[in-house]
Amino acid sequence: MIPELAQSPYQVTPQLEDAMGTTVKYLTRKVKPHSKILDVGQKNPLTELLSEGEMKLSIDNTEGDLDVFTITDDTKYDYILYSHTIEHQFNPLHTLLELKKVMTENTLMFIILPRRGKLLWCRGHFHEIDDYRMRLLLDRAGLDIVTLELHKAWRPWYFYLTGFKPILRLFLEYNAYYEVRLTR
Repeated sequence: MIPELAQSPYQVTPQLEDAMGTTVKYLTRKVKPHSKILDVGQKNPLTELLSEGEMKLSIDNTEGDLDVFTITDDTKYDYILYSHTIEHQFNPLHTLLELKKVMTENTLMFIILPRRGKLLWCRGHFHEIDDYRMRLLLDRAGLDIVTLELHKAWRPWYFYLTGFKPILRLFLEYNAYYEVRLTR
């Protein structure tokens, strides 16, 4: 993972607020209150929102460089939240294989990542993973997709008036929500 991205402070923007709101609504439908969750990556505004909100979730975070970290703890989790992290890694397969160590047959992992057309790929993302490549990656990791939902990623209305690529984002930019579990 790029150290500069991993250590940069989060700036709460209208786009981030919209994404967090959508994610909270999504997780409210999927996650049972008082569950134990592993959030992949450092603490962030979403982690704080989920642990302090109505659901009262117990959330742990991973530490260190996700491309080389090793899970040594025997703790098992009800849910794993892997939100907007996988695209920043050199080796997401390593992370997925490590995360399997803390999963049971009932554990659900939520992988959330941006879905855009190739013209809109971002600097700082090593992988802009489309559905075909995500299915291959999950299959290689020994994980099955339970559900997939696409949610529109909204930005402030005036953003779309600032150029050609912003107009494309209006039609091509989504967040993909994968719900996965261990292959049975």
